[in-house]
Amino acid sequence: MTEFRYRNTYIEVNNSILEANARNLCRAYPHQYYIAVVKGNAYGHGYGIIPALKKGGINAFAVSKLEEAFKVREYEEKLPVILLQPIHKGYYSTCEEKNISVCVNDMDTFKEIVASGCKLKLHIKVDCGMNRLGFKDPAELKKVLEEIDKNRLLTIEGLFTHFHTTGIQDTEYERNLERFIDMTKDIDLTRIPMVHIDKSQTIAAHDKQSFTNAVRFGIVLYGFNLMPRYSDSFKDRLRRIKREFENSRHHVPPCKPYQELNLKTAMVLYSEVIQVKRVNPGEYVGYGLLHKAEKEEYVATIDVGYGDGINRKRVGSFVAINGKKYRIIGEIGMGMCEALVDDTVKRHDRVTVFGGEIPIRSITRHVMTTMYELMTNLDSSIPRIYKED
Repeated sequence: MTEFRYRNTYIEVNNSILEANARNLCRAYPHQYYIAVVKGNAYGHGYGIIPALKKGGINAFAVSKLEEAFKVREYEEKLPVILLQPIHKGYYSTCEEKNISVCVNDMDTFKEIVASGCKLKLHIKVDCGMNRLGFKDPAELKKVLEEIDKNRLLTIEGLFTHFHTTGIQDTEYERNLERFIDMTKDIDLTRIPMVHIDKSQTIAAHDKQSFTNAVRFGIVLYGFNLMPRYSDSFKDRLRRIKREFENSRHHVPPCKPYQELNLKTAMVLYSEVIQVKRVNPGEYVGYGLLHKAEKEEYVATIDVGYGDGINRKRVGSFVAINGKKYRIIGEIGMGMCEALVDDTVKRHDRVTVFGGEIPIRSITRHVMTTMYELMTNLDSSIPRIYKED
């Protein structure tokens, strides 16, 4: 799908990298179903990544919103597209038409689904301790499954939960898992096509449960491993010893060794210099009198701002121009920002704002947020340009 570009601010996504990430993950964690979580505009990458993920072994997709499911269906007609959250009852017929699997999170939602008279595939959500969505009463859960068996229009495609911790430094994961096992002890899980409980971190940290046949890959698909890893440096050795001591003190079961999967990031946000100015000593740059030139300076105005999803706390972090890093100064505007440069920078020079030479992890540390927030905040109207190696 072609994206139109009306300015030289765009996101380049390397689909070959995402395909390789998917293939490495599917090989490392064998299941029957590999579910790619592509909510939030596919973590900011856009839905043009769907074909690459499919080539890498992904055979199901999960989203939060119906609009996201429609986007996936533009690229993939047959594979399961699973809603992880409930939707308004007025749209069940649309899900039937588009072959979109619906989330059942409580008895009221189930009754609405039955009353709709639509032919639907269902994924039943179990609450194991997060207290967000899902059934907490085993009897209620069993009743819903029995009612589905009697209903010729409804098919149970999946049963799932979501852990609110990883179990790397806590015992809550173990309690969640025990709760799931207790909730489903009277259910024949072998009759359910997809049983998925694991996300990116839990599948890396813990052994696969025998009753699961599906796994959800989220942040790891996009090249981010959030598992703690330690080098042989003195500081890292101390960190490892401290963590192991704390885990032992709190009776946290050990995690399995992490598999090195050679995951890579695939997204780079580029923009361009739209003007370069020489600023005299004593003059200010941008809004709010935040930057005052102490000497003669060169300032580049860049065609990107917080309206594009650039965090306003990025001031003081870097962009890259012609292979050299320059600091963002002043106050980031809605459509522009400024960087302190030198006389080698010229109008129309390409600027790496995010990714590539400017690692996303370094930005998260600077603005004190997560990769999830940084990537999903990128405006969906910014063109995504997909390439393959």
